[in-house]
Amino acid sequence: MLGWLIVNGFLESKKFDEIYSFLKNASRCVGITLEIKTNVELMNSLDDQYMIKPDLVLFWDKDVYLAKRLEGLGIRLFNSAASVEICDNKILTALTLQGNVKTPKTVIAPKTFEGVGYTKKDFLKKAIEILSLPVVIKEAYGSFGQQVYLAKTLSEAEAIVDKLGHKEFLLQEFVKTSEGRDVRVNVVGGKVVSSMLRYNENDFRSNITNGGSMKKYDISPAWADAAVKACETIGLDFAGVDVMFGENDEPMICEVNSNPHFKSSFECNGVDMSMCIMSYVKEQMQ
Repeated sequence: MLGWLIVNGFLESKKFDEIYSFLKNASRCVGITLEIKTNVELMNSLDDQYMIKPDLVLFWDKDVYLAKRLEGLGIRLFNSAASVEICDNKILTALTLQGNVKTPKTVIAPKTFEGVGYTKKDFLKKAIEILSLPVVIKEAYGSFGQQVYLAKTLSEAEAIVDKLGHKEFLLQEFVKTSEGRDVRVNVVGGKVVSSMLRYNENDFRSNITNGGSMKKYDISPAWADAAVKACETIGLDFAGVDVMFGENDEPMICEVNSNPHFKSSFECNGVDMSMCIMSYVKEQMQ
């Protein structure tokens, strides 16, 4: 069985290469030949009538247009183009999850345009009236918590928005009960395969990349159900789900990652998510 591991041709770092190695090694263990292909090299080759198409694609990128082209050729993608598109955009994630699982209260910023920007900011005052201060501001696109900000005053919120230019963003309530901590729940095939607590005493964000720490953490059935339902709602085969501590430790879905960096989870609890993923893929293709 031949598979392609689709990665981004412009992202070159040890962090990403380690994940690709995990997935390639796991594929060999289940009898799948997994070839790495970049979105750059596939830009034109998909039109080649002599191209040998893979049996499946493990889509570890966010190039949604490429994902849709591959699906148009009748190739099975893990994860699908639609689910990758939703996860890549925090606004689409919030809209998709709303009403299906518990999430932070959210206000979506109105659209503006490049060269125009947010010239009027009255909507920020209205959003803060709904969400209260401090308020979390998230760019629609971003990873590792680097495009997430905390505004303690209206003036701080306005200054953040000025720096965003014309970028799309949303505002969310600051969940005090989960300040600096959340749980990364890894889900494969509708089942929780591992979970870990992420915490940071110096930042409201818990991301390991931002200096956070981690430790093994066993979740309750209610938390597992919330993470699995989030994946099912978006249509994901696998994902890393970030779950916050709501009031009385109620699970609150923060974000869902369609191509999670699971090395930290492996180091924390010893569960190799790549083996879980490739075993699931093999099962689905039989």
